[in-house]
Amino acid sequence: MKKYWLVVSWDGFPQYAARLVRAVIERIEVPCLVIGTHPNVPIDGMEDALGQAVTWVDGGDQMTWSQLGLKPPSIFIQSGWNRTAFSSLGREVKRAGGLVIGLSDANWRADYRQLVLGPIAFRLLYKSHFDGMIVPGSQGTRLMKYFGVDKLCIREGMYGADSSIFKSGPPLNERSKTILYVGQFIERKNVLRLVDAFLKFVDKYPEWKLHLVGSGSLKNKIPKSEGVVVEDFVQPEKLARYYQDAKFFVLPSLVEAWGLVVHEATLCGCGLLLSNAVGSAPDLSNDVNSVKFDPRDTLSIQHAFDVMASMDEVRLSAVELESYRLSCRFGPDRFAESFFSLVDYLSVTGNANGVAREK
Repeated sequence: MKKYWLVVSWDGFPQYAARLVRAVIERIEVPCLVIGTHPNVPIDGMEDALGQAVTWVDGGDQMTWSQLGLKPPSIFIQSGWNRTAFSSLGREVKRAGGLVIGLSDANWRADYRQLVLGPIAFRLLYKSHFDGMIVPGSQGTRLMKYFGVDKLCIREGMYGADSSIFKSGPPLNERSKTILYVGQFIERKNVLRLVDAFLKFVDKYPEWKLHLVGSGSLKNKIPKSEGVVVEDFVQPEKLARYYQDAKFFVLPSLVEAWGLVVHEATLCGCGLLLSNAVGSAPDLSNDVNSVKFDPRDTLSIQHAFDVMASMDEVRLSAVELESYRLSCRFGPDRFAESFFSLVDYLSVTGNANGVAREK
């Protein structure tokens, strides 16, 4: 057991993050403070999932440790780099000689802004501030290395669903012919093009259903159809049952940093239909358990549906097993292992402006 005096900040603190942070807290012997801004979608039982209270703040406020009645911690996990509250607390930790570990969900896109402007901005604004980084997966590691972070100071596992909630359902062969989407109904998620492609597909395969779970400005623009079911966001336990009922999960995003929903789907054994912009694809999918498509091309999405519908029982069994196999690489335990591995490395090597101190 460790004795780190640890504080975690998380912008839009979601329930999956509560479960990740809890896995760290359970391995240390002193209290841990968790500071968060409220998530956009309220989730019941947030503090129950964490196992303790959350200190809720307005991310736009300037904040000091004395306002919280505390001295700066020896380790500060900081998300929300541009949030005034979190960045001001992080700067104070650095001045006090503490360790600041950044959370970054950005993935490798190789566009002009990232290739040319990104390294300059990161080196000027952030590199000296963070001693190490925790990113979601391999594409986040690639980006942070490109920005100049030492590979030995990067760990993966920032995102991950809880396998005690999202877990195996009936065999894929026995599930309903349902394609599930979970996410916002906004332009970036490309939902309208997805539905357009499905309506063309379902003319040939009327036994299939598209189940859309989420909310957003485009909800009222989704075409009404017998084969398309639209539902508001639901709590995690109910959502897990939807994954367990579906044969395939689809994520048609035009831009997707990682995609926690992909991990939820693989934990439940779903096959994957993924756009080529999904950041978690290298970590959670391959030619066995997924079909990829160009999100800007309706015909490409239709083709992915056609490939899915042609799979026989042998192929579906292989899809399910591969999704389970890949899903095991992420979750609360992985996040905790990554955190302690990074802290131990920085402490032993001194490869940081401040080293973790035991209390």
